[in-house]
Amino acid sequence: MAIWWQGLLFALVVVAAASVVVALLQRFAPPTTRGHNNELGTTLFELLTVLYAIVLAFVLITAWEDKNEAGHVTYKEANELVDVYWSAAALEPDQRDDVRAAVRAYTDEVIAVEWPAMRDQDPITSEGLMLLDAMRAPVAAVQTDEDAVQARLDTTRDGVLSVEEYRTERLFQAQRGLGPVMWTVLVPGALLVFAVMLTLGTPTRKYQYVLVGLISGMVALMLFAAYQLEYPYSRSGATDPAAYEAAIDRFDVIDEQYTH
Repeated sequence: MAIWWQGLLFALVVVAAASVVVALLQRFAPPTTRGHNNELGTTLFELLTVLYAIVLAFVLITAWEDKNEAGHVTYKEANELVDVYWSAAALEPDQRDDVRAAVRAYTDEVIAVEWPAMRDQDPITSEGLMLLDAMRAPVAAVQTDEDAVQARLDTTRDGVLSVEEYRTERLFQAQRGLGPVMWTVLVPGALLVFAVMLTLGTPTRKYQYVLVGLISGMVALMLFAAYQLEYPYSRSGATDPAAYEAAIDRFDVIDEQYTH
């Protein structure tokens, strides 16, 4: 099911549940008889909605920025892998092939193993770290007096370090959600806004349905968006491994056109 259908369905379910609560409440206390609550209730309602809107907007903006940053990290890591693959040409053929084999194995590990684990919020194995060591070992063993070769070796070493840093950042982002504390604010906060809204008097019964339906539907959509954006590599609209797939294509081009 498309993400926008999921959001619409969730909002409709929440609006339906809110309407049931309104119908039950109206049997005992019609909204037309609650006008004396409006002076205090409106002030309290406005205060709560403003505070809640600020918190919810902050959560959504932060989650969206984290998702965008997660996408940037994948391309940065993939570009560093291509740079390491390219700069390995400064090594002797056997060492070059060892580094490039480790780069390919690492990229395959990210796509085939780490990505499903990040999507399912499972622990990540240490295989990626061992493959990083396999990239680093041939370069660390080389000593040369040629400035041009040394510059390429330094580029390769720095590239491996950068890959390790981006990997750490990517794995951290995969596990960094809103957390129980934030959800404790968001969900009970929505219920509190809803409860205060029910105390307000309205000119007609139908108007109360409209008021409750519109506000509860909007809050439901925003909570749905926060839930989907909470983990950038999970749930709907998750960041995909396209950057690493593109890197593998670039490896093939380097092997075909630039390796002699």
